[in-house]
Parts: sequence; structure tokens; C-alpha cells
Amino acid sequence: MWESMKSDPSNLVKSSDMGKKKVKQGNYAFFMESASIEYLSERECDLTQIGGLLDSKGYGIATKKGNRELSAKLSAGILKLQEEGVLHTLKNKWWKQKDGGKCTIKQSNTVRELTLGNVGGVFVVLIFGLGVSVVVAFIEFRWKTFQWENPNKDSFWTLLKNEIKFTLAFDQQTKPVPQLKKKKSSSTDDSRSSMQSQGTHRSGS
Repeated sequence: MWESMKSDPSNLVKSSDMGKKKVKQGNYAFFMESASIEYLSERECDLTQIGGLLDSKGYGIATKKGNRELSAKLSAGILKLQEEGVLHTLKNKWWKQKDGGKCTIKQSNTVRELTLGNVGGVFVVLIFGLGVSVVVAFIEFRWKTFQWENPNKDSFWTLLKNEIKFTLAFDQQTKPVPQLKKKKSSSTDDSRSSMQSQGTHRSGS
């Protein structure tokens, strides 16, 4: 990105105001401090922040080197203001309340209330998917009943009713495992008889 920026000198500006003007002219993005972007985007609705922070650094108060006592007091005071929410209140006051918040109010006015017409498609897809899943489960159960042993000769609907009862009976945790039908052997062993011819030997004198 930096190589692309420095390849054309017109990409770089000398001040934030010049960068803001080029952004408004179009086809230009300006890298600015996030606090300044938030401040401007609350007042000028044609400006917006894109993406998250590239780098995050906090503000600090400079003191004379070696003056640890003053530095500790300032740090404790800032932490106290942060914990009590004073810094957040001050930011809202100067960022949003003092001529700010115009764009937030404008955007909130354009938000439409969700109605059944807006989310009706979700329910249609849900009902359709539920119907397909019931049909698939029915076909799968029907196919499996042909493979199970049925010693009591129960009908398909009886087997289905028993399966639903077991599913809804939360006090039952076990049930007999259905046994697969034994495959009948289609080949029969043919018995073959062998005839043995016996020769008559005559002895000649």
C-alpha cells in the first residue's frame, strides 16, 4: 500500500483538511487518526470510517523526566476518571452532543421496523425444510423396516407408533436393538451319486 501511495506524489497531502477535501472529491481514501475520524463522521455525514484501526495508541500527558510523583498522581487520576465513566461522558459530550450526532440521528430515522413481510421468507424456508426432513425420515424408517426381523408380524404403522412413543418417553433410555433379517441362501447343494462299475474277472484254466 505504501509503495502505491508514494508512487504518485498527489496521493500525499500536507494536512488533514486537504485530505478531507480530496475524499469529498471522490476516488480517494485518507488515513487519519481514529479520534479525528470519529469527530468528523459525527458532523459530516458524507464521510465515514472504513474498517478497523490499523494501529492503536493511547494518549498521554508529558511530564518532566524523573518526576515520578507527579506521573503517578496523573496516572491514578486518569484511571479514576476512566473507572467512574467521566472520560466516556466527556467524549460523548464533545463528540456527539456539541454539534455532533447528526449523522447518527439521520441514520436512525431511516431504519425501518421489521415486520412479518420482511422476515416471512425465513419462516417459509424453515417450514419447507421441516417438511422435507419429515418425509426423508419417513422413507428411511420405511426402508429399514424391510430389513428388520418382525417376529410379532406388526404392521408398519404399529412399528412407527412404537418408535414415536419411545422417542417421546423420556423415562426410557434403552430399547431392544432390531435384528437384521437373515439372508436366505439361494444356492442348494446338489447331491451327486457316483456309480461304480464292477468288472467280473474270469479265470481261465
